[in-house]
Amino acid sequence: MTDTESIASFPQQSERAQQTRTIRLGTGGSTIEVLAGPAETSGMVSIYRWRMSPSSRGPAPHFHTTFSETFIVEEGEVDYFDGQAWRTLRPGDTAHAAMGGVHALRKERAEPATLLMALSPGVPREEYFAQLATVSERDLSRLHEAHDNHFVDDHER
Repeated sequence: MTDTESIASFPQQSERAQQTRTIRLGTGGSTIEVLAGPAETSGMVSIYRWRMSPSSRGPAPHFHTTFSETFIVEEGEVDYFDGQAWRTLRPGDTAHAAMGGVHALRKERAEPATLLMALSPGVPREEYFAQLATVSERDLSRLHEAHDNHFVDDHER
């Protein structure tokens, strides 16, 4: 079941306590933290922190037609597909998927990983992330289409 909650504010912003919204991605323990949405950045970028649980796998090869994505690994290891080949990303590594560029993530190690995701221009993805955990199989393709996720062949996923 999808669950959202507010977590502690950033202490350096005492004038305006900014709340981080956490979206639980089902029962597996993975979460998405909304760090900055398009409203806070004048539409320039959306920034999310994805805390992948040990059982999380990641999305199959896909592309977006209205935004690009940049991934920065904070913790753990994930494999990134750039449309041609897979490579392992470790803490501090960055990968960028341009608008229209096929990309995927997979985590095969039984340990958690944490990624920062920056979407440009900023697009609100909170509803998409929240619905992923509860959408029926019948409505999944409609959800992906409505939120600009277009899946392609799985390239030896």
